[in-house]
Amino acid sequence: MTHVSITTGARLHFGPLSVSAPAGGRFGGVGLMIDFPRTVITANAGSADLIRGDELTKKRVVEFLHRVRTAVPDHYRVPCEIDVTETIPSHCGFGSGTQLGLAVALAAAIVAKESDPSLKELALRVGRGLRSAVGLHGFQKGGFLVDGGRVESNKLGTLVTRTDFPDDWRFVLASPQQAIGLSGDAEQSAFARQSAMPRLLTAELCRIVLMEWLPSVIEADFARCGDSMFEYGEAVGEFFSPTQGGVFAHPRMAAWADKVRQRGISGVAQTSWGPTLAALCSSDEMAQQLRSDFAGDATWNDCSFQIVSPLNRGAIVNVS
Repeated sequence: MTHVSITTGARLHFGPLSVSAPAGGRFGGVGLMIDFPRTVITANAGSADLIRGDELTKKRVVEFLHRVRTAVPDHYRVPCEIDVTETIPSHCGFGSGTQLGLAVALAAAIVAKESDPSLKELALRVGRGLRSAVGLHGFQKGGFLVDGGRVESNKLGTLVTRTDFPDDWRFVLASPQQAIGLSGDAEQSAFARQSAMPRLLTAELCRIVLMEWLPSVIEADFARCGDSMFEYGEAVGEFFSPTQGGVFAHPRMAAWADKVRQRGISGVAQTSWGPTLAALCSSDEMAQQLRSDFAGDATWNDCSFQIVSPLNRGAIVNVS
């Protein structure tokens, strides 16, 4: 009996390069895989589908399996026993649906002894990558990723470049408790209401990525990377401010970003629709101090803080 385990990290998405473009690539964007939170699943063939995990996760896995079964030939529709032992929180800006969906699609394919389905095929089976492909490419490759967008609706965004992120750098993630970002129908409605991104803004975002951010990551230039990260996130946040209520989606996170930048830490940006923010630190020691200062301050008791590392590899897949 084939037994498979899959472990994948979460993704930070710092915003698209283009929205509702009249011509050329659409969406695209910049992102990074991180080691935590993460999704861990195990699967093997069974006499019937059996899903173990919390109720929300089980519901999502059942939906993903249904999508997979609808998309594949009969001989690949093998009943699966799937245990989800760790999950990424939903609607916090970590791309939880994409990582879980790809893990389920890949596990189902391996259990059914399907030969090496492509990333595109797996994504289409579970309905992921309809806008950004950062999380898809991150699942496969990890690292710091630039998605060049897509021209046709049935294609994935093109991975323009992928590079390792400095291993010794860290992020402090801050999230307001009891708050979630846009997702699902609400997210689709938000994109529908949002005006087209001006070409000048797309051009400026491309300049930041190509001329500042990417070189700073490759050269491990911490100060330049932090400045680029904030500049990019601020520009994207300004564009989406009519929809999300400001540069940052949550007022507590806007206040936190100000406090962090007052300390001389320039690299602060929101991931996806938030509400989570990420602050770039040059070392674990720096991150520990930043987290400790805020976690130990009663003023910030309504927020949570955690330290994460860049993840420069794709999902770990073990088959036995």
